[in-house]
Amino acid sequence: MDDECGDFEMVGNTKILKDWRVRIFILALIFLGIIPLALIGLRFGMDFSGGSLIYLQLEKPVDEATMDTMVSILQARLNGFGLKDISVRPVGDQYIMVSVSGASGSNLDAIKDVLAKQGKFEAIIDGQIALTGEDIIQVKTDPQSGYGWSASLQQWRVPFDLSGSGAARFADVAEGKCRKVEGEIKCDKIYMFIDRPENAAILIPTALYNKEKYMYLVPGNPNSGYISVEDLEKNAMVKIIPTDNITNAIINELKSANVTTVIIPENSTYYIELLNQSGFQVITKSKVGEYWLWDATGLKSVLNLTPGVTSGEPVTTAVIEGHATSLEEAKKEMTKMVVILRSGKLPVKLSIATTMEVSPTLGRQFLGYVGWIGLLAWVVVGLIVFVKYRHPKLSALIMANNLSEIIIILGIAAIIRWEIDLAALAGIIAAVGTGVDHMIVISDEILSGGKRKEETSFLGRIKRAFGIIFAAAATTTAAMLPLITLGFGLMKGFAITTLIGLAVGVLIARPAFARILEEFL
Repeated sequence: MDDECGDFEMVGNTKILKDWRVRIFILALIFLGIIPLALIGLRFGMDFSGGSLIYLQLEKPVDEATMDTMVSILQARLNGFGLKDISVRPVGDQYIMVSVSGASGSNLDAIKDVLAKQGKFEAIIDGQIALTGEDIIQVKTDPQSGYGWSASLQQWRVPFDLSGSGAARFADVAEGKCRKVEGEIKCDKIYMFIDRPENAAILIPTALYNKEKYMYLVPGNPNSGYISVEDLEKNAMVKIIPTDNITNAIINELKSANVTTVIIPENSTYYIELLNQSGFQVITKSKVGEYWLWDATGLKSVLNLTPGVTSGEPVTTAVIEGHATSLEEAKKEMTKMVVILRSGKLPVKLSIATTMEVSPTLGRQFLGYVGWIGLLAWVVVGLIVFVKYRHPKLSALIMANNLSEIIIILGIAAIIRWEIDLAALAGIIAAVGTGVDHMIVISDEILSGGKRKEETSFLGRIKRAFGIIFAAAATTTAAMLPLITLGFGLMKGFAITTLIGLAVGVLIARPAFARILEEFL
C-alpha cells in the first residue's frame, strides 16, 4: 500500500475550490450543518434529557385513519399541558408510544390520567343526556368569563360555549326542572361526567356504601347540599350494588341487567376470578377524590339548576365546577378539564400498558458517556484507515469528510427538530460506518491505477466505485423503507436518520471526496 500511495501529494493550488461538487459540499457543511447547530441547537429525546415513555394499548386494533385520529387527539391533549418536547407515535395497529421529556412527579400523574381517558363528556339531568362533548364549541380560560378558583368557596370553574343544537337540547331537557314546593323553589341537579361507564355495574363494600350513601357537593361542607347514591345511580345510568361477597345471586342479577362491565374498588377482597369466569370485564378504580363513587362513575361536577335555565329558552353557555383545597390543586384540575374538553373524545378506549421513566441527571450522564464513546469510535476508525493506507494525508481526508457528514446530519436534525435519541444515534452511526466503507471503495479504485487491465482510466475507476456505492445505497434504502412505512416506533427514527445520513453521503459528501482525491493525485 505504501507504493500505491507514494505519489499521493497535495496539489498546491485553489483549483479544487472552484469545482461545483466541492462548493456544494462546503455550502452544505456551513448552511445545513454549522449554522443550524449554532443557532437552533439539537433537540434531545427522553434518553438524554430525561422524561417518561408511556405505551398506550387500544381496546381493539384499528385502521390507519382511526389511528391518525387517536394520535392527533392525544397530541392535542399533551400540547394543552404546554409541553414542548413530546412525541406521539403509533406502534402497529393497537399501540401508541408517547414520549414526554422533562415530565415527572405529580405533573406526570396528571398527564397519564388525561392520556388514559377516552374524554367522553356528558351532562345529565334527571336521567336524560342534556349535553355531550360534540355540543361544546369553545372552552373559555379567561377570568372575565368565570374561569378560575375561588379560595373562599374552594371551587374551580371552567366555562364553555354551546352550539345551537346543544343549547336547544339542553333547554328541552332542563325545561320544567324547577318546581315550587311549599312556597320554595326546588330545582333538579345537572350531573357532569367524563367517561361515564356504559352497560356497567358497581360493586361496593357495605361499609363504604354506608359512608358514601349521602355525598356533599363540596366535601366537608354540609351547606353545599348533597346527592344520594340513588340520585347518582339514576343519572350515571349504572347499577350500584352494596355487597361484601360475590355470590351466585349477584352474578345472576348482573346478567339479568345485561351488564358487561363490573367496577370494583382497588385492593378489594372480591373474588375477581368468578366475575371473569362469568364473562364480565372487571375494572378496578382507586379513590382519587373525597368519594370513591365519584371516581367509579366518572362524575366530575354536580350543579343546581336555576329557574333561568329551566324556562325552555336555549342557553349558550355552561360551566363545570369542582372542589379544590388549594390553588395548585385547582390549576391541575382545571388544566386537565380544559385539555379533555378541547381535545374531544377518542374514537376508541385505551389504557396504559407500561411506563418507563428516565431522570434528567441520568440522561445527561448517559449523553456524556455516548459522546465519549462516539469520539473513541471515530478515533479507532481513523487508526484502522491509517493502518490500511499508511498515509497520513489520505487518512486525514477520509476522517475529515466523515466528521463533516456527522455535522451535516446533526444540522439537518436541528432544522427539522428531530429528536436525538438512542435510535437516532444508531442511525447516525450506521450512516457514518457506511460512509467510511464508501470512501474506502473510492480510494481503492482510484489507487488501483493501472494494475487492472480493464477500465484503467481514472474516469473508469470512478464509475466503478460509484456503481458499487449506488448499489449499496439502494440496498440500504430498500431495507429502511419498510421501517418508515410500517411505523415501528423507535425503529422509524433509526430508519429516518439512516436515510438522511445516506442521502448526505451519496449526494453531497461522496462526490466531493472523489473530486478532492482526484486533485490530490
